[in-house]
Amino acid sequence: MNFLTKHFTVAILLTILSGTLFSQELSVRAGLNLSNMVIKDDQETYSDDFNMNTGFHLGAAVNFPFSDVFSIETGLLLSTKGYKIKGENFTSKWNLMYLDIPLNAKASFELGDIKMYGLLGPYIG
Repeated sequence: MNFLTKHFTVAILLTILSGTLFSQELSVRAGLNLSNMVIKDDQETYSDDFNMNTGFHLGAAVNFPFSDVFSIETGLLLSTKGYKIKGENFTSKWNLMYLDIPLNAKASFELGDIKMYGLLGPYIG
């Protein structure tokens, strides 16, 4: 198996096996991606004409709480990323599909009736 296949398999197994735990929370994620790219070498930047590309992300996440405040969250997201080039006589758009596997530390706080949280961590894409 290659690198991506191994990690994808591990993420799926962790998600399925976590169903036997009673304290996890499963959520569905969907949203907007705004992406662009920078292409350059040592002397020149080639991406000055690139524009932001509109895309989406969709997937599932599992939250493993350790306390009322701290938890670990992981999941699997399908994301579109890329860029657009607009010229005088043409428009070109590059859409790239990514499978992202985030691993985030999550801190949750209650402020009256409002529950706020922050996430911090890397992802494999």
